[in-house]
Amino acid sequence: MQGLNKSFLLIAFLISILSFSQEITPKWRFNFQLDNRISSIRNNEVGIFGTKVGVQYKKYTRFGLGVSFIANPVTITYFNKNTNVQNENILHFWYVSVFNDWILYKKNNLECFVTEQIGYGKPTFVHEVNSTIVNDSHVDLYVNEISGQVNYKIFSWVGAGAGFGYRNLFNKKSFLDTTFNAPIYIVKLIIYPETFFYK
Repeated sequence: MQGLNKSFLLIAFLISILSFSQEITPKWRFNFQLDNRISSIRNNEVGIFGTKVGVQYKKYTRFGLGVSFIANPVTITYFNKNTNVQNENILHFWYVSVFNDWILYKKNNLECFVTEQIGYGKPTFVHEVNSTIVNDSHVDLYVNEISGQVNYKIFSWVGAGAGFGYRNLFNKKSFLDTTFNAPIYIVKLIIYPETFFYK
């Protein structure tokens, strides 16, 4: 009888340990996001595709690396004062960045946070005349984006997010500021890979 009681107590103890261990949230989690944004360049609406890969520490913060690029080249029309002719530049733009999310509120499937991305970009301005490239200039840009965002976990492995923010440059030049400083509207898809890892 005592042996049966000991076995019962041992099983109950093991069950309680297993239940408790399942409730503990890992301190570090892998994080992956498709980070797509709508913005403008010289009053042209552009779609910016991006991805973020990083880690999350508990419910406090996330950080990692990201890469972004405009989906389609932007045509910029300008007036050349030297030739008194209206010309066009075709702009391509990409940048890599480090990011940090400060998680302000997290409950159940909802999460609100402020994020900052600091990146390095390489836009290319190409001036074409009769399909011949006559000018191709590369400019180094140092990009800063700050935004407020909301994430919602739809299922255990996938979620969606939205937000609003502003993109501005660290290396200040009037032409570059006019071109790249602009509001950003964020729509993204979030994958929660820990769902597959911890099953």
